[in-house]
Amino acid sequence: MLHKLNLLTVLLSLITHYACSQPAMDQSLKRTADIQINGYTFVAYEGMINVPENYDTAGSRQIQIPIFIIKSSATNPEEPVFWLDGGPGGSNIISRNNLDLPSAANALKNHDFVCVGYRGVDGSVKLESKKLTKAFKGLNNKLLSDKSLNNIKVNIRNYNKTLAKEGIDINNYNIINVIEDIETVRKKLGYHKINLLSVSYGTRIALLYSYKYPEIIKRTLMIGACPPGYFLADPEQAEARLDAYDRIYREQDTSAAQLSIKAMMRQSFETLPARWSVFKLDADKIKAGTVNALYNVNFAVSVFDAYKKAVQERDYSGLFMLQKLSDVSHPKIMGDVYAKTVSADWENGKDIETEIRNTNTILGGNVSLIYAATSKEWGIKPIPAKYQKCRNSNTETVIISGLLDHRTPPSVVDQVLMPTLQQGKHIVLENSAHVDILSIVMKNETFLQSYFDTGKTDENTLKGPEKVDFTPKIKISKTKIFLFGLLK
Repeated sequence: MLHKLNLLTVLLSLITHYACSQPAMDQSLKRTADIQINGYTFVAYEGMINVPENYDTAGSRQIQIPIFIIKSSATNPEEPVFWLDGGPGGSNIISRNNLDLPSAANALKNHDFVCVGYRGVDGSVKLESKKLTKAFKGLNNKLLSDKSLNNIKVNIRNYNKTLAKEGIDINNYNIINVIEDIETVRKKLGYHKINLLSVSYGTRIALLYSYKYPEIIKRTLMIGACPPGYFLADPEQAEARLDAYDRIYREQDTSAAQLSIKAMMRQSFETLPARWSVFKLDADKIKAGTVNALYNVNFAVSVFDAYKKAVQERDYSGLFMLQKLSDVSHPKIMGDVYAKTVSADWENGKDIETEIRNTNTILGGNVSLIYAATSKEWGIKPIPAKYQKCRNSNTETVIISGLLDHRTPPSVVDQVLMPTLQQGKHIVLENSAHVDILSIVMKNETFLQSYFDTGKTDENTLKGPEKVDFTPKIKISKTKIFLFGLLK
């Protein structure tokens, strides 16, 4: 989704209370050290599997993709659950260091849990350019200047030359080939049908998977669904979420003197000084950092407080912190981001850049403008048109959205995706943003088990916060912000 989320808490739903059995495994996978989780022992397998770089060309060279499996303890487990993480630009292999999560230990006791690495990020080919990632920080503290955008274009062209020398065609790293990788693994492991548990960017993979292989998918659960056409963050979506926060904010504080959140933002940018302390300020980076903050309600509230302090106290330290966070928030494997998003969503002949430049929203186009202005430099081919739009699907599907989610808002799901899902159900959580949805789902001890075992869901067991608490939970001293600013 153009922004890698910290989604390892998904493992709350993938652990059983029992010691695991040891069925036959493909010889490319090896049993590794058992995993101790919440006092129980689990058998795990890891390995690398060879897949064609180009599935459409006979004799294509092979690339390696990692696999990680936690085995169910059941003698005859039901369909496995394949995990599809967020991104693009991030791994789909969960770290062992984050496995000891007992909250939903019974959730999937009848299912194997399988991670298949994302080509372009995991395995033998990583579409990574440190110079390109650095270019995304902009030049001369002007993130969206022509000079900054041209610098990104130059780095894309140079990286394209590097890929050509290495014999790598970026067009082989699209979502369709990710699906083929998972299919290759499914067949090797002998699974006839599978379930999909996906979040954010991973929901697009899950959706296209159900289009391409409807007979393979038994059930799919999408957390923060991203329909075709919505990889690029629409400035209007962020604006709509700010309006929602403003309504809630005014309901809680009806004093006539209280400025709205959007009014505080406007005033902050109108009076933004050239520097905070010894550091130059970049309004576009601050706006980009603000958009990133909207992924989580508590983070968003702390950012609103930073704007309040800028207006009332002329304290711009919090806004500078947002600027620094913008610098470190870009995915490291930028080539993968372009490979997945441009091929899946960019319409030939459509001037996306002009549309985004003409937005009148408070936060502007920020990072979306960067992608729109530079995407053509890659020369990436689109995936087949039938996968670039929603179409009817009979797959059992549950989508969980958050009412304050700016990236995958429930209104888009309702308007674009739900009419096409013949067996679809949409659950919307109050007072929840993009990252919050996952946390709420994974803390529930029965929801996933019920859905993947029986297809039944009880949405009453999923509850968002009763209200948005505008008391900032995240507080960082000016000294720490200053020290953070010294880091490159």
